[in-house]
Amino acid sequence: MLKETGRIIDIQNVDGEKTAIIECVSKSACKSCSSNDTCGVGMVAKGLSDKSHHISMPYKEGMEINKEIELLVNNKDIVQSSLIVYIIPLILFVLTCVISNLITDNEPLIILFSLSSLIIGCLIAKLVSSILYPSNSLNKVVSTK
Repeated sequence: MLKETGRIIDIQNVDGEKTAIIECVSKSACKSCSSNDTCGVGMVAKGLSDKSHHISMPYKEGMEINKEIELLVNNKDIVQSSLIVYIIPLILFVLTCVISNLITDNEPLIILFSLSSLIIGCLIAKLVSSILYPSNSLNKVVSTK
C-alpha cells in the first residue's frame, strides 16, 4: 500500500457536491540518500524545488482546511493503472507501425498513422481508466490523520 500525505487547501461546492482540493508535495528521493553530496544527480536535486500537485476529490466527513490527510493507494491499483496508461497506447502504436508498413512503403505516411494511433491509444487509456477508477471511488483512499 502506497501512502501519500496531503494537506487540504480548499473545500468547494462543485455541481452541488462538496469537493476537497488537496495539495501533495513530491520530494526527490535523492535528498534523502546518504550519497547525495557526492552524486551528480543529488546535486541537481538540491537545486530543484519540490513539486506541488493539487488533487480534487469528493468531500469526506471530518475534512477541514489546513488539515493533513493520508491518501492510500493499493499496489494492485498502481500496477493496473500503469498497465492501462502504458500498454494500451504502446500496443496500438506498434500494431499500427507493423500493419501500415505491410500496406505501404511511404515512410511519412507510416509515421503519421503510427502517431495518430498513439494519440488514439492515449484517449482510449483515459476512457478505460475513468471507467475503472471513477472519481467517487477516491473516497476509499482517503483517511484523515
